[in-house]
Formats: sequence, structure tokens, C-alpha cells
Amino acid sequence: MPSSFDFDGLDELAAKFQEMGRDVEKVDNQALKAGGEIIAQHQKANVNRSNKNQAHIQDNLTVSSPKENDDGKYVEVGPNKKVAWRAKFLEYGTSKMPPYPFIEKGADEGAEKATEAMANIYIGAIKK
Repeated sequence: MPSSFDFDGLDELAAKFQEMGRDVEKVDNQALKAGGEIIAQHQKANVNRSNKNQAHIQDNLTVSSPKENDDGKYVEVGPNKKVAWRAKFLEYGTSKMPPYPFIEKGADEGAEKATEAMANIYIGAIKK
């Protein structure tokens, strides 16, 4: 014999979840930037500074503004246009030098801290 249940407050609970969802969406950009900044710091720590009088990769690692595609929102973290052409030689190597993947290494090393920072921002939005 089927049972029937009547829940009081279900509409209010659904409304609360919708409100929480809107609060989380409001901090998406802030969370993405915070995570990206942590990754950028790890990348900076993994690239050496030359003694040449030129733009240094370490000083030109940036976090883009949040972007969106079919897979969701994201930020790009890495060298800006001024040094990107040189950074690719370090990251992937050349016929005369092995790769020194500071971008990938920085992303791997910073991933856990970046995720924690982002989660803290989202949790803060939910707790409001």
C-alpha cells in the first residue's frame, strides 16, 4: 500500500536553495580571481629571473578577467603578451634545451590552495 507524506515548509526550503544559488553566482568572479592569483604566485616561484635588462616573465604573469564558454566560467593564468613568446620556450623546451614547465608545475602545486580559497569564498556566500 503506497504511503503519502505531507511536508510543511517545502516551498520555503526550495526558495532558500534558490537564494543560496544566486548568492554563490554573485561571488563566482571573486572566487575565480582568488584561485587564479594563487596559481600565479606558484608560477612566479617556479620561474627564474635573468640578469638581462628586459621584461622578466616573473613580473609579467597575469590572471585574466573571468571568461565563460560552454564548459563554464574560468580565468587564464600565465604570461602576458609581452613575454609569452619567451615563456613557451621555457615551458615546452626547444631543440637545444629541455622543457622547464613552470606554468604546469605552478598550476599543480597551487591547485589545492586555490581550490580552498575558492571554496572559502563560496562558503562565505552561502553562510550569509
